[in-house]
Amino acid sequence: MFSFFFLVYNGAMNCIICKRELKREGNSFRCENGHCFDIAKQGYVNMSRKQKDTGDNKEMVRARTNFLEQGLYDFMRQKVCSLIRHYHPHVLVDIGCGQGYYTQAFEVPEKYGVDLSKEAILHAAKTDKSTLYIVSTIYDLPFADDSVDMVTSIFTPLPVKEISRILKEDGVLIIVSPAEYHLVELKEQLYDKVYLNEEKREELEGFVLVHDEVITDKRKVDDVWDLFEMTPYRYRSPKEGIEKIRNLDELDITFSFLIQVYRKKQI
Repeated sequence: MFSFFFLVYNGAMNCIICKRELKREGNSFRCENGHCFDIAKQGYVNMSRKQKDTGDNKEMVRARTNFLEQGLYDFMRQKVCSLIRHYHPHVLVDIGCGQGYYTQAFEVPEKYGVDLSKEAILHAAKTDKSTLYIVSTIYDLPFADDSVDMVTSIFTPLPVKEISRILKEDGVLIIVSPAEYHLVELKEQLYDKVYLNEEKREELEGFVLVHDEVITDKRKVDDVWDLFEMTPYRYRSPKEGIEKIRNLDELDITFSFLIQVYRKKQI
């Protein structure tokens, strides 16, 4: 596996302040206007304009890590890895990368993980030295125009114009989102009336869809609470449903993902 600290940096990153190219100088990135971003001792770079920590907090990162380490999403991660190998990008950016569970598995010469949660990025940087992790919003990415071969977006909002800006001509975008029956059994515990997920197959401006599939697995989950804690349902579930989840020892749950691959249109 590659180590970021031994990579020959190719100049993909831009300064978030003046948009000039960032150059690697020792343990910092610096632009021609003197703006400097240090690489923390844990191996990440903070390029967020926000002073307060935002995104997932420490407890949410812990719950997500505990769940993902059970391997229940491994089949999806392996599928994404196989798609990446098929397109063999040199430079990849994983937006909304969280604690790097997916990013660290991507075998790419130069890769970056971007997330607004400092806690998630800190965890990622400690466990994965093959990636440069960056604290940043995904709506103003610190990368130059036409500098990236591939962007991955796994359960992340989609800033289409920003992705198009940083992707090279003919670059590839991989999107993973919940398929129709994803976590349906969990929702049956939480709500009296269950709504299935809408599988969004929309046209993205400036892109052409080249691959579309749903992959599904059903597994027994021992720690249902950790799964619940990493879903958006934790914010909008009735108290009665939350108590049912809290008292569950195990539950058979469907994991189903819509995986789409887009190519940036050639101009």
